[in-house]
Amino acid sequence: MDMHIREATEADLPAIIDIYNQSIPGGWSTADTKPITVADRVEWFRKFDLTWRPIWVVEVDGRVVATAYLSSFYGGRPAYDATAEVSQYIATAYHRRGIGRRLKKWVIEQCPRLGVTTLLSMHFDHNEATRRINESLGFEQCGHLREIAVVQGQKRGLMIWALRIPAQDGEQSVTADQPRK
Repeated sequence: MDMHIREATEADLPAIIDIYNQSIPGGWSTADTKPITVADRVEWFRKFDLTWRPIWVVEVDGRVVATAYLSSFYGGRPAYDATAEVSQYIATAYHRRGIGRRLKKWVIEQCPRLGVTTLLSMHFDHNEATRRINESLGFEQCGHLREIAVVQGQKRGLMIWALRIPAQDGEQSVTADQPRK
């Protein structure tokens, strides 16, 4: 399957929201329990910064089928500037095709240029697919917050994984004393 990853534009927002909403009924990857609207996420989308915390989409045959984005960990606290959380969502019709692993690997490859030296990945404890992807890409399990969410009437825990990412040759990682790019 030929997939193309690119920076998202605001014109992609309806597809991004559709893909996200597809994840709600399954209860595998979001704690939202009701669909969201494009209007709900316009300001959220506009806060992404392609040089700092970007949002990407995956196209297959010209159709947006997945999205991934980076969020700051404890946003606004400079000591954590080099730490980001990755979130990704795949359209239901495209599950089990390797897109999730390929997309997360691609995000990891982008981290050095974005100043990210610690990448976090969080998922519900019953989401075995994400666990397998994280393990295959070298993430280490750092925590398990048991039974902190109720999804579709079931108590679910949150798994926390971290991946240390070295800075690229000739680049320094961001520190709390350095301004953001």
